[in-house]
Amino acid sequence: MSSLVEQSKRCAAFAAVDKHVLPSVRVLGIGSGSTVVHAVDRLLELKTQNKLNPDLLCVPTSFQSKQLIIDAGLRAVDLDDLPVLDPELGGFASIDVTIDGADEATDLLTQVDSELNAIKGGGAAHLREKLVAHASNKLVLIADYRKDSDLLGAKWHQGIPVEVSPLAWRTIKRQLERMRPTLPSDPAALFELDCPAAELRQAVRKAGPVVTDNGNFILDVRLGKVYDPPAVDRLIKMIPGVIEVGIFSNMACEAWFGNEDGSIVCRIPKSEIKKQL
Repeated sequence: MSSLVEQSKRCAAFAAVDKHVLPSVRVLGIGSGSTVVHAVDRLLELKTQNKLNPDLLCVPTSFQSKQLIIDAGLRAVDLDDLPVLDPELGGFASIDVTIDGADEATDLLTQVDSELNAIKGGGAAHLREKLVAHASNKLVLIADYRKDSDLLGAKWHQGIPVEVSPLAWRTIKRQLERMRPTLPSDPAALFELDCPAAELRQAVRKAGPVVTDNGNFILDVRLGKVYDPPAVDRLIKMIPGVIEVGIFSNMACEAWFGNEDGSIVCRIPKSEIKKQL
């Protein structure tokens, strides 16, 4: 991977961390992927400068991010093991902010959705990523310029990652491939391809399929362009045996992109722009 791409990732990660990880942040979600490595590098720098909350707890979303947290000398804690922070709720109120990478992000504007959407799961960690994101006050996405897109699926051609039960992955694969872009109740297309294709993700340097941190398989489902991310997410989840879908819709409050020239673009949902007008 070129140094230019890595530098763009680093710029986006540093900018997002500097804005959102203030000394007031008590619980921080740490995503997965190559861009998150740079975010943890910045956290380590802030730690040495005594600019982090001394009691900061970091919630990992994968084996990878847990090791990054530990190697940086930060305290890792699983989502369900967070200490009581709100006596009235009998548990933690929420994670203050989660910083995570994105395989492709978009500010899709249609009649259905005007929020930031993302495809995640290139690292097969999207189940835990979505759990942590949903438990957060804010989800901030970081990526390089190659991941910025006008429409989901326009640049990410590997398919939507779908975590499935190994017990019936072939059956689930057939049912995914029988999906059609339109529903009987609505003629508007949800996605581009008339005949989707689902492929069992194979491991590298290991014989057999990728096995997630949760002991499941990944089917990469190629739908072409995704016109209605929330509806596609719901459609796939209706299939028994599907555990989680790598579509993150209506979840991110910001998406930071590092560009080739070293500049940084920060995008927010359209609804938030309207609120600020």
